[in-house]
Amino acid sequence: MSDTASDASSPGIIHEFPREEIHRRSANHRQNGSPPQTRQEHASTSYVHPYYLPGGKRSLSGISIRAFGLGIALGLSILLTLELAIHEHGLWRAPCFVGILALFHYMEFDSTARYNPPEARISSFLLLSNGYAYTTAHTTAMAELLLRFSLGSAWTPKWLPIRLVNVPTVVPVSVGFVLVLGGQLVRSAAMRQAKTNFNHVVQWNKRPDHVLVKDGVYSFSRHPSYFGFFWWGIGTQAILGNRICLVLYAVILWKFFKRRITYEERHLVSFFGREYIDYRDKTPVRIPFIP
Repeated sequence: MSDTASDASSPGIIHEFPREEIHRRSANHRQNGSPPQTRQEHASTSYVHPYYLPGGKRSLSGISIRAFGLGIALGLSILLTLELAIHEHGLWRAPCFVGILALFHYMEFDSTARYNPPEARISSFLLLSNGYAYTTAHTTAMAELLLRFSLGSAWTPKWLPIRLVNVPTVVPVSVGFVLVLGGQLVRSAAMRQAKTNFNHVVQWNKRPDHVLVKDGVYSFSRHPSYFGFFWWGIGTQAILGNRICLVLYAVILWKFFKRRITYEERHLVSFFGREYIDYRDKTPVRIPFIP
């Protein structure tokens, strides 16, 4: 999740060898004795780059399967969330959380494919490329929710091992949805505006076409993608009603972005010099206690 440009270009899907001009003389001469008719044909041989074949980093089938799976997960999550919420079952938050995650991961790839297509690849979904800690955090959040309901249950329905109780108050859930929606919009807007200047991986080398984006959402926060994800993460825990994971998410995300921003800005200063120093001095990150 970086605001810097990429230093690797994507190979084209179709590669075409140099065309050869093939001259074929007609077997049938004209009856009037004119020279044989010459026909020029352009032949080309093409192939699909291995990156786009099954198993490749940009496998088209791999991308379609993941997009399909995320779409199914989002659709089912919406239906189950509405069904449980209508019947005032507090566990509607579980499928809601799954739906939020499905939308987030889809938007990561979609934004990359739309605005920085050379970098679009399977890892752009961030399903596994965010590391073990990311998966553990979301698993722990879901576990806290389910454990809370399990311990608070006075009876257990035959069709579900957890009683559906404890509908959260309106205020924290509303705040959570605002943070999730706002964070997602800001992050997606940052990727859209930065285009090829955005990359999920911190870049060590400056590309010739890499420019420093300072307007739009980048005039509000110098790292709007980090700002958006930080508050998005806090919002998910407010929706779930998790007290322990709310604190853990805040602390872990803060420490992660603090280290990452410090590391990334060393490279940005080396890329843009005084221009970035001036931009950094006047534009905050807007994550608490990170100047």
